[in-house]
Amino acid sequence: MKHLIKNQEMKVYGRHAAETLFKVRPHDVIRAYVTQDGLFTFKDIIRHCVDNKLAYHVVDKEEIDSITRATHHEDICLVVKTKKIPSVKDLLSQPGRQLVIALEEVENPHNLGAIMRTAAHYGVTGILYEAKVPVALTASAFRTSEGGAESVPAIHLDTWSEVFDFALRNGFKTFATSSHEGESLFKTTFPEKTILFLGAEAEGLSDRMLKKMQGLISIPGTGNVESLNVSNATAAVLTEWYRQGV
Repeated sequence: MKHLIKNQEMKVYGRHAAETLFKVRPHDVIRAYVTQDGLFTFKDIIRHCVDNKLAYHVVDKEEIDSITRATHHEDICLVVKTKKIPSVKDLLSQPGRQLVIALEEVENPHNLGAIMRTAAHYGVTGILYEAKVPVALTASAFRTSEGGAESVPAIHLDTWSEVFDFALRNGFKTFATSSHEGESLFKTTFPEKTILFLGAEAEGLSDRMLKKMQGLISIPGTGNVESLNVSNATAAVLTEWYRQGV
């Protein structure tokens, strides 16, 4: 289990990502970079930097492109303290109706960011993900999440054993999406506590993980394509899960 983050600061860029972070945890801002065009838009962040004696830099487009290594920064880049991540135990021990997303080898930060955005919209408890590096803590994932990363914790794993132990102990039922078999999403009744497993883009969930599932879900469609993108599949399932809870 990976609980320690060596780098204690990170970059966050993009208007919604930066504004949401500033709203949720302004005390974690270390310094800011903003273009001349962004000075008025992000005046509250600049004022916070001035009031708290934090560095802020007015830079041109080329410099902020270089700082973020991106062109979709929307005139703002914050250097912030790395977000604190809860433990698996804490995540799976919360009361009430829960859905936790579990991702096997989903390592594309844009897909993970899109999933965090959807998860935040539908009130998902959190995300567990197995990957070579903690991609949920990259600037591109935060940018794609459009602020969703602030309300949905994403825990980086290197083993699933603890997850299954806590899931069993806390009454979770495990489901996975499948394009070839399983009960129709629209006939599936989600229990009080659900862990939804999804696999990597090309391969899907591994056979090893599929054997551990208590239920398989198929997403009805025309059949004109093999399957949905992992972030789109997540959105489809969460829409139905949310509908059942309202």
